[in-house]
Amino acid sequence: MVVSLYVYLNKVFLALGSNVGNWKLNFNECLRELQKIGEIGSIGNIYISKPYGYKEQNNFYNTAIKFHTSSSPIKLLNEFKLIEKKLHKNKLIKNGPRRIDIDIIFFNSLKISHANLEIPHPRAANRDFVIFPLYDINPYFKHPVEKKSLKKLKGEIKDIYIEKKIKQPIDLFVIQ
Repeated sequence: MVVSLYVYLNKVFLALGSNVGNWKLNFNECLRELQKIGEIGSIGNIYISKPYGYKEQNNFYNTAIKFHTSSSPIKLLNEFKLIEKKLHKNKLIKNGPRRIDIDIIFFNSLKISHANLEIPHPRAANRDFVIFPLYDINPYFKHPVEKKSLKKLKGEIKDIYIEKKIKQPIDLFVIQ
């Protein structure tokens, strides 16, 4: 049994996306970096989805993570930006191709509006490629603004971008 030496006070739900390079490698590198700043609780299934916004690009691989941290939301955002930079996010176009994208979807059940950060993520409730992997982790988590469970939100999504679900085998991610 592994016992964590840290006390993580905050439960954060993250969305990960990748459509440039090897998505498994990109996700694994990201997970290794995330473990340096917090603790990974659960990982949702992988969903292959059509691009949102800018259409002239490869399909995305998307998942979600339940993450535990002692960082504040702004500090966490800055840490994620450093991870994205280290992993060469390469975002040149809004909603465009990238090796890795890390978005904070929920931070506990807080509502935060800051110049660089809005929590819950303002468009998450309408995006199947965000809600479905979050649903895999905790279908009964209530969206702090919508006041609906992820299960309810999943059933209400109208625009479908997901083309395929990859069940997540235990050995999909190699975290070291």
